[in-house]
Amino acid sequence: MRLLLLIVFATLFTLAGAIAETSVSRITMTTDVTNREPVDSAVEFKNDIGRLFCYTEIEADEYPTEVTHIWIYDKNIEAEIKLPVKSPKWRTYSSKAILPEWTGNWKVEVYSEDGKLIDSVDFKINE
Repeated sequence: MRLLLLIVFATLFTLAGAIAETSVSRITMTTDVTNREPVDSAVEFKNDIGRLFCYTEIEADEYPTEVTHIWIYDKNIEAEIKLPVKSPKWRTYSSKAILPEWTGNWKVEVYSEDGKLIDSVDFKINE
């Protein structure tokens, strides 16, 4: 009986490690990041903004790991930025220069190291 219980617990422990998760606990678009925090949050910006930041707070069962921010405009990938995650709760961000003619719908998708889409944020650049 003890051997059976030991096998069950060992199996559960192994399975728990196999389903380690990386998740996003907070995501926002911002005009800047100060002291590792977004200074504001919005989903619409004027086309003279110059640069935007995608801020994410990551929770990871296993670390170090990494996440990737993929910036998408008009269904085209404009940037792919790999970001390290070095603790169980990690704040990070990427930024992208925005040209005035790039008006319309944008999206930043966040992927875990294993390629799983873990979150995204939509935003718009207006004239």
